[in-house]
Amino acid sequence: MIPFLLLLVILLLALPLIFIYLFIRITEEAFEQIGFGHWHASLMVFGSIIGSMIDIPLHSGVITTYPAFMIDMMNAIPSDIPVSFHPVRLLVNVGGCIVPVLISIDLLRRRRAPISTAIFGAVVVAFITYTMAEPVPNVGITLPVYVPPVSAALVAVILCRGYRTAPAIAYISGSIGTLLGADVMNLLTPGVLPALAPPSAYPRPLALSIGGAGIFDGIFLTGVMAVLLASLVVCLLGGGSCRSRRVPVS
Repeated sequence: MIPFLLLLVILLLALPLIFIYLFIRITEEAFEQIGFGHWHASLMVFGSIIGSMIDIPLHSGVITTYPAFMIDMMNAIPSDIPVSFHPVRLLVNVGGCIVPVLISIDLLRRRRAPISTAIFGAVVVAFITYTMAEPVPNVGITLPVYVPPVSAALVAVILCRGYRTAPAIAYISGSIGTLLGADVMNLLTPGVLPALAPPSAYPRPLALSIGGAGIFDGIFLTGVMAVLLASLVVCLLGGGSCRSRRVPVS
């Protein structure tokens, strides 16, 4: 018989592989739920994993002050918000941001979800994530991990009344809404960039990457979790089969 201690060691060594396998399968299932075939879903998952290693700069050099038009607006309304801040480099992550955006665009292009409903859902999620996000010095913009996917799933189910387009609406609302609300709108809010500044002794520019955590970033995970939650609710409400759907939307 294999000693218990050896079995425990083998299990501990296998846990990372088990976690990786389960994560890939759950993510593939989410993409299949919104209308992609198995191989396309697998390609998007592995493409996202590879893309998570790539950050694309949004500008050359560093940013140390707000644009002139924002400074004029801030001067028009007296406040103590500084117009300059610790040097910042803005980047966008391929796997954590660009891939979810491209998937959302493709869903709309292939009519997997009504455009007007998707836009409205994204606006609602953007408002929720914007109001709940908080800048953390030397870290970035954070918010409770459950807020974006739960919000997106609920918005999708309500807008679609439990219909089978809910998973696609949940994905688009969650991905685009979180991108706009938690990241873009907050970065454009006066006072947020100064609030993100690291300690004054920090010698290097602060790198802020949208979707920078790759497949473990809020944008990517929100889309996946929102799809699974919306699919579960649709199944419980009897709005369709719990299996993957590839039925086009009229």
